[in-house]
Amino acid sequence: MTTLERCESTLPATYYYDPAHHLREVEAIWYRSWLCAGRVQDVEDAGSYCVYRIGDQALIITRDTEGRLHAFHNTCRHRGAELCAESRGRFSRERIVCPYHSWTYALNGDLLATPHRLPSADFELARFGLYRVAVAAWAGFVFVNLEAAPAQGLEQSIGSGASTLARWPLEQLTIVHRETHTLACNWKVFWENFSECYHCPRVHPELCQLVPMYGHAVVSAEDDPARGHGAGSSVSRSPLAPGATTWTLDGSTRLPSFSELTDEERLAGMTFVTLLPSMFIVAHVDYVRAVRMRPLGPEQTELTIDWLLLPEVASSPEFDLERLVALGRLVVAQDGRVCEINQRGLRCRAHLAGVLVAQEHGVYELHRWVRERLAAHS
Repeated sequence: MTTLERCESTLPATYYYDPAHHLREVEAIWYRSWLCAGRVQDVEDAGSYCVYRIGDQALIITRDTEGRLHAFHNTCRHRGAELCAESRGRFSRERIVCPYHSWTYALNGDLLATPHRLPSADFELARFGLYRVAVAAWAGFVFVNLEAAPAQGLEQSIGSGASTLARWPLEQLTIVHRETHTLACNWKVFWENFSECYHCPRVHPELCQLVPMYGHAVVSAEDDPARGHGAGSSVSRSPLAPGATTWTLDGSTRLPSFSELTDEERLAGMTFVTLLPSMFIVAHVDYVRAVRMRPLGPEQTELTIDWLLLPEVASSPEFDLERLVALGRLVVAQDGRVCEINQRGLRCRAHLAGVLVAQEHGVYELHRWVRERLAAHS
């Protein structure tokens, strides 16, 4: 059993709405972690770019003519002007040109030209390239890290998640649908909700039909109070309802399954990987769903959900987009509603902190993770 042996206190309520504390978390956690900024597909061609914003920082992610990814602060080295006003686009003639004084940079960030500048003996182009940001790709996802020298590499940060998803062809997958939602809640409220299923029986009736243990208010078979008791509750190694194979409203699929999966992975029907603080991945037998998040403020969080398929499956006549996204869209809407309810109640003057019950061990681990990172950079 992985349940908590005793009731534990939550993080202080002020951690969820106090602007000063929010800035502390942004500095200690979001500016010092590998953050998922999207898919490689978002910057597929040389000169294409997207802008990723976190806290009060804006980053340009682009690709050069040799296919290499680069990330820079969205700031000209001359006098700090913003380089890109749009969230995505393509650089003309494979050059990054400041809209203020026309300083011109290569796609790798090197300063190439400073039009109309009067000469001076001490000016050297090589000294004034764009401010670089660490960038790396894994499994078709793009990650950035604002630390000048990241404490650990991306692979180390991902850890066992890479081997967990090794048999899914993540790098080959294409985005077939993307949705972005803004929730009126702190980013930790959403992660807490993700980390427990104590809320599931009341909030997710459709999901509980598909995954019966969720109806017992737990997230793992080890915690399921019905495990080993009664017909149909003990011996099935699949957490899905009888006859279900994937996450759709009826549990069935018309799409082919990924060819390299093991029997255990097919039986599980769902494999989760969490990459704090910015994303989680849910891999099914026939598709993958990736959810990215970023705080927009102490009481506002943006979610971006990508549904991913192999290109040949996406172009198949069997592909039904609405069927693919319906359950995930419903679950996000249900979670969003209760996260916002949770956020509104946290400002109660009497509520200094909450309490965690036995099956909320995932929330406890999240809180420990947050506390450790705050302590490391206090």
